[in-house]
Amino acid sequence: MRRTALAPALLATAALLTACAGTPAAQTTTTAAAPAPTITADADAHSAGDGHGHDEASEQYHGPNVTWDAAAETRVKETAAKAMVLFGRPSVEEKTWFKDLEPMLATEYKEDARYIDPARVPFSTVTDGPAITREAQNPMTVTASFDTNAGPWTMMLHRIGQDDPWLVTSISPVTPQ
Repeated sequence: MRRTALAPALLATAALLTACAGTPAAQTTTTAAAPAPTITADADAHSAGDGHGHDEASEQYHGPNVTWDAAAETRVKETAAKAMVLFGRPSVEEKTWFKDLEPMLATEYKEDARYIDPARVPFSTVTDGPAITREAQNPMTVTASFDTNAGPWTMMLHRIGQDDPWLVTSISPVTPQ
């Protein structure tokens, strides 16, 4: 009689183990068949979100919210004007010239500017400008045009985000067409 009472318990345990053993195999097959998500380095760095139900990864995917407004135009004109005056100082010692200009330069332009001999910059006076031009859909990059005592010059400036500083990416004379 004792065997009869033990048999249903063993059968139930065996059925339970069989069911449990079958479930992971089915889940593994389903999971393995699902495509792996593609995550960029930037999205992966922000994938945790901010803990308030806000998914920064999806916001990162759409890019920063940068707009062109009167404040942006004022800041870029101020930066461009200051940089151009600092650039056109051919009588300033090279180390001082670069040290004064460096905070306004984008990283990639710093290397180029480091090798500019200020004595070879042909202008010393900005006579007009900056006049700012930009692509209609691009609030992050502008061209500033200047007139100098050595002819027209242009400067490219770029910013990363709305509140980030405008940085100079190039300064060059306008070549006649």
